Amino acid sequence: MRIYTNIPPKRLVQDLQITGRPQSPADSVQENPSISYDDIIEKYAEEYQLDPALVKSMIARESGFNAQAVSPKGAMGLMQLMPDTAARHGVRDVFDPEENIRGGMKHMRLMLDMFGNDLSLSLAAYNAGENLVQRLGRIPQIKETHDYVRAITRLYGKKQMELPVTAARSSPPPVFRYLDARGVEHLTNIAPVRRSEADPMLWTQSQP
Repeated sequence: MRIYTNIPPKRLVQDLQITGRPQSPADSVQENPSISYDDIIEKYAEEYQLDPALVKSMIARESGFNAQAVSPKGAMGLMQLMPDTAARHGVRDVFDPEENIRGGMKHMRLMLDMFGNDLSLSLAAYNAGENLVQRLGRIPQIKETHDYVRAITRLYGKKQMELPVTAARSSPPPVFRYLDARGVEHLTNIAPVRRSEADPMLWTQSQP
């Protein structure tokens, strides 16, 4: 175990010989490749109503987070988009991480809408094509597709997609406007305690 700290030791310690290139905290972060794409995934998660954890599970299975991955069948990029799927969703550069993730997320949202948010059928359609799954009404008897659905649901840890609970957006605090005895306008977020007859002020509440 290695601990990074900027606190000096309280007692004598033994100097250790360093062999090889020392690992920095930044290197440790790279052990989790999904971190590199978290911002992109979060950016489109709300728009396409997808759980970021599901998207990461799909990318892990599809490409192992390799943005340059190309399958023997011609699927490309992080979410392994086929050329016709990429064109369908306006992806111009399949090897650009943001374009690829956006296209893949948009396509997965389409599959979920098409199959009533059934995760297994939607994943099967993402892998084998929606026309085949629609015609059969079930997961096709294709080993690759069965393995694909099983692997992603195992990584995701759920059989149905759940959207993360987002904090409710709070309303902005009220802004109070008043005129003092000299007619000078003041704006404040502190509500008046009382209106004194000795120091009359005109109070109104307004929105910023």
